[in-house]
Amino acid sequence: MSKTLIGTPDPDRPPPEPVLRDEHAERTVLAALLHHLQLAPYLMAVLHATHFSSPACREIFLAAAAVHHHTEPCTPAAVTAELEHRQQADSGAPAKAAMDMVSNLARAVVPPEPVVVHYAAIVRDLADLRRHAAAHREGMPSMPMRGFLTDDDT
Repeated sequence: MSKTLIGTPDPDRPPPEPVLRDEHAERTVLAALLHHLQLAPYLMAVLHATHFSSPACREIFLAAAAVHHHTEPCTPAAVTAELEHRQQADSGAPAKAAMDMVSNLARAVVPPEPVVVHYAAIVRDLADLRRHAAAHREGMPSMPMRGFLTDDDT
């Protein structure tokens, strides 16, 4: 008995790289950081700025971490003030986009704390997958099988 692959040939272009980021989860975690003040110690313990995919989200997390480490509550006003301080110190940081995002996050509807903990795990796990994918390339493109097998002994 032999098998024959019947189907379409592989495309000329390789399949696109998977998107290993969830902007909604990142924004939800940052909004919760500004709204659920009791979650700040947990989020600071399990997340790092490198877990966020966009520069604005990283800046907001770093500013919130600085506010938290000064033992102040991570309110939108305190985080915005820290972003302004960082912008004056760097004189070129992407703090303007981050400040605009903080004002949007301050108005956002935030899910309950258990859901935020789940979103924090998503952000952390996707960052780990991004690091793993960048570090362990095998040098071979993926080769998906397209089509189906038929029996030739009919």
